[in-house]
Amino acid sequence: MKNNLSKLLNSLVFKITVSFSVVLVGTLLSLGVYLQHVSNIESQKLQNELNQLKSERIQRLLDSVTNNGQTINLREVQKKLIEYATITGTNIKLYDENNIEVFDTSKGYNLQNKKRNPIFKIIPTSLGGMVVEVNQPKLVSIQAISATDTQEDLLIVDPPVNVKNQIIKSAAIIAILSIITSIALIWIISRRTLNPITNIVNTSKYLSKGDFTKRIDQSVSGELSEIVTAFNYMASELQKLDEQRKIMIADIAHELRTPMTNLKGYIEGWSDGIIKPDNETLKILDYQVNTLSKIIDDLSTISLAESGMLNLNISELDLNHKISEIINNFKLRSKSKNINIINNINSDITINYDPQRFTQIITNILNNSILAIDDGGDISFDTSINKNILILKIKDNGMGIPKEELPYIFDRFYRADKSRNRQSGGSGLGLSIVKYLIESHNGTININSELSKGTEVLISIKKFNTNL
Repeated sequence: MKNNLSKLLNSLVFKITVSFSVVLVGTLLSLGVYLQHVSNIESQKLQNELNQLKSERIQRLLDSVTNNGQTINLREVQKKLIEYATITGTNIKLYDENNIEVFDTSKGYNLQNKKRNPIFKIIPTSLGGMVVEVNQPKLVSIQAISATDTQEDLLIVDPPVNVKNQIIKSAAIIAILSIITSIALIWIISRRTLNPITNIVNTSKYLSKGDFTKRIDQSVSGELSEIVTAFNYMASELQKLDEQRKIMIADIAHELRTPMTNLKGYIEGWSDGIIKPDNETLKILDYQVNTLSKIIDDLSTISLAESGMLNLNISELDLNHKISEIINNFKLRSKSKNINIINNINSDITINYDPQRFTQIITNILNNSILAIDDGGDISFDTSINKNILILKIKDNGMGIPKEELPYIFDRFYRADKSRNRQSGGSGLGLSIVKYLIESHNGTININSELSKGTEVLISIKKFNTNL
């Protein structure tokens, strides 16, 4: 229970709701202060109008019960006052000149029928009436009746309807209902708006556990739609990487299993006396060990390049001379397949590169080109300059690569020609290593190929010098 409460209090929905609620309450309070000020002014105006109206009514009431303007029928006064109080919903009190209450419509006191001969005069509150009682928080309106001949006064007290308090009470009720309704709506809208984020959080938990199949519904719009799209793309990429990781592990196991099995077989045969330890057997064992070592070295190179920890010994290389040197290493292989390797690179071009890594790059690419040509063909090396970047082109007229295979050719252990085995097609790490090595030198590699027409490899080199 405590954890759920803590989770709720720390949730984004709760924080947004509280933030908007504080702003809402602050706005309503400010509006309330302003409305109270306005209501004070307006209610006072209304009260004055009501007082004036009631003064006129009381005057007409008293005029109606006088006898030719000389005497007053007190019983009629009592009757009229009770009638007036009932109709208007007010309470009227009558005081004598000593401020002693002699009649109250709520208590029903009787007036004595005294005969007087004064000339009565209505004195409204606004014209000099005196407040003798204040029933807080209500206003009190007083009317004075004076008898000029006897110097006796009768005071009528009339508590009016409390307009101001009614306005404040109604405004308070409306404000409270508005706040409750607004908070509820803010909560609902916040939950609905932030629902994709909640889904992202929940889905990310599945991703952290290795389940990369989960996706988020893209039924939202705006910035949240972009976030959901980016998250789903990330999940898809993670799923691809996970699948590639599994495939890579299986491929590594397969690549290592073959030479390991061969080594084990020869060693067991040697131990059992079936195989003689002659030079031919030792050469086979040496080849298998070198194969294992090559795979391990390739994986190590990729790992170092990925982590940015690959040490590079940069120096200035004569591009034409270096390419010729590498071509010479393939002289016997190219001659056996009637392949003509042409170096068209200008002799004045130098590049800043790690010599060992450059040799590794060109060797891998040239090896693939030779493998792609069955018998008789050409492989050419050319250069061009585009926007201060040197482009090294290696082109062959071999079997080419199917269009649908091009996006995957740099993946580890991938072979475009599935019929190749280790002896003919290598481990499938060559182009992966080439890509990482070129990128380690801040360059790029692109491959254009068409089935049955050949392949063109484009390597960009940023640091170079030329007199062209």
